[in-house]
Amino acid sequence: MAYIPILWLEKTPRSVPPTRFMKRDRVTILRDILRAVKDARRESIRKTNIMQSANLSTDQFKKYLTLMYINGLIKIDGDGYQLTDRGLAFLNMFEDMKLTLRTKMQIR
Repeated sequence: MAYIPILWLEKTPRSVPPTRFMKRDRVTILRDILRAVKDARRESIRKTNIMQSANLSTDQFKKYLTLMYINGLIKIDGDGYQLTDRGLAFLNMFEDMKLTLRTKMQIR
């Protein structure tokens, strides 16, 4: 899934065009990485493919890769990466939470 930029909803001065984008939070970046690994066409995916799918720089990717490996969300498989059961559970939990919040926001 491609990252869709979201415009700021706050008022901006007239001299500044409303082209600023919101930054992704850490959990969303983790979700994007996990989703890239899950959606891989083969059993493991290389880091370049993950970086492109999640739209990350090399430095960002290294930081998040370390965090995810230490917490058991992904595992290293030869020259690629695979999603662990814990990583899949995290991804599913995030998607369920997002769906729940979206439904509650529509009710109001």
